[in-house]
Amino acid sequence: MTISTRLFSNQMLDQFKLIEGRLQGLQTQIATGSRIPQSSEQPMDAVTLSARRELESKITQYQKNLDKVNDRLGLVDDTLEETVNIAIRLKELFVASNTSTITQVERMAAREEILRINETILSLANTTDSSGDALFGGYSTEQSPFRQQLDGSVKYFGDGGEHVLSVSENIKLPTSLNGANAFMEIDVGGKNKSVFQLIDGIANALFTNDNFIQDYSTGATTGMSLKFNASRSQQNWSFNLTGPLGTATISGSINSDSPKEIVDAINGSSTGVTATVSSDGIVTLTGADQNIAISDVSIEGYDIAQLEPQHYISVYTPGTTTLVGQISDSSQALLAQGPQIDDLINGLAVSRTTVGARLKNAESQEAVLNSRMLVIKTEIGKLQDADIESLITELQTLLVNRDAARQTYTTVSNKSLFDFLG
Repeated sequence: MTISTRLFSNQMLDQFKLIEGRLQGLQTQIATGSRIPQSSEQPMDAVTLSARRELESKITQYQKNLDKVNDRLGLVDDTLEETVNIAIRLKELFVASNTSTITQVERMAAREEILRINETILSLANTTDSSGDALFGGYSTEQSPFRQQLDGSVKYFGDGGEHVLSVSENIKLPTSLNGANAFMEIDVGGKNKSVFQLIDGIANALFTNDNFIQDYSTGATTGMSLKFNASRSQQNWSFNLTGPLGTATISGSINSDSPKEIVDAINGSSTGVTATVSSDGIVTLTGADQNIAISDVSIEGYDIAQLEPQHYISVYTPGTTTLVGQISDSSQALLAQGPQIDDLINGLAVSRTTVGARLKNAESQEAVLNSRMLVIKTEIGKLQDADIESLITELQTLLVNRDAARQTYTTVSNKSLFDFLG
C-alpha cells in the first residue's frame, strides 16, 4: 500500500492530538488529585461516585443529628442528676425536722428552704438546650412546659410526645424524656403525683405539724366528742376505732349535714363503743371500760398534705365546747412524708436510668455511623482519588514518546525523494 506524504502527515497530527489530549487529562488528574475530573471520561464510575457521595451526605447529617441527641441527652442527665441531689437534700431536711427535739420555728426555717427547692426544681424542669428548645416539653419545645399557677400549683403544658431525630435510615432516637413522665408521674403507692405536689406536701406538713394530730385516745368511761368536718357533698371517710372489745375499721359516706353512716358503722362494730349524735352533729363515743382510740383517718380527696386542711375531725371534751385536738387525714402527718420522699428520689433515679440507657444506645449508634462513614469514604477514595505516582510515570513516558515522535516526524517530513536518490 502506498502512503502519500499528505496522509502520513495527517495520521501523525491525529496521533499528536491524542497524545496531547491524554497529556492534558493526566495533568488535570494530577492537579486535582481526582481520577474522574469529568463524568464523561468514566461514566459508570461517575454514577457510582455520585451515589456514594449522596450516602456520605446522609451519614454526615445522621452524625450531626446524633451529636444533638448526645448533647440534649447529656444535658437531661445533668439536669436529673442535679434534681436527684436536691431531692436528697430534701430528705435530709425531713429527717432533721421529724424529731421531737426540734422547735416549730426551726421547722419553719426548714420549710422555707423546701419552698426554695421547689422553685429550683421548677427552673430545672424548664431547662433549655443551646438552641433555646425546652428539654422536657415533648414535641412542644418553644415555651416553658412547666408553669406555676396563681394558687401555687404547677401544671404541665407540654405534650405527651418525645422529641426524636433520625440517626439512620430506619432508626430515630429520642433526644430527651417526656416532662410529664419525669416530673408529673411519680409513683406513690400506686398513684401518680407530681414532684411539685410532693414537695408542697412536705412543706405543708411542716406548717401544720403543731395544729393537727393523727390519732387520739381517752378513757372509755370518759368518752370523746367528735365533729366530722366533712364536705357539703357526700364524702367517703374511714378510720380505725379501738374500744374495750377490739379494733375495727369504720367507714361511711357522710357530708357536713349528717354523720349518720359513720355513727351506724360504729354502733354496728364489735369494738364495745357506742356512738350517739346530737342535733348539732356532735358524735359522742363511750364504752364500758379501758380506752377508746381513733387512728389512721382517711378522707376522700386527701392524699397529699394540705396547707389549710378543710376536712378533719375536731375532738372536744365531752359535754363542752373545749377543743382538745384536731385529727387530720394520715397524709397530713409529717411522718407520712418520709416514704413519699423516697418515692420521689426513686422516681427521679429511674428517669435518670432511662436517660443513661438512651445515651448508651446513642453511643452504639455512633460506632455504627463511624464504621459506615469509614467504609463509604474508602469507597469514594478508590473511585475518586488518583494514583499520583502512576499518573506522573505515565505522564513522563508520554512526554518522552511525544518528543521522540515529533523529532522523528520532523526528520522524516524534511526528507524528499532526491535525498534518497542521492
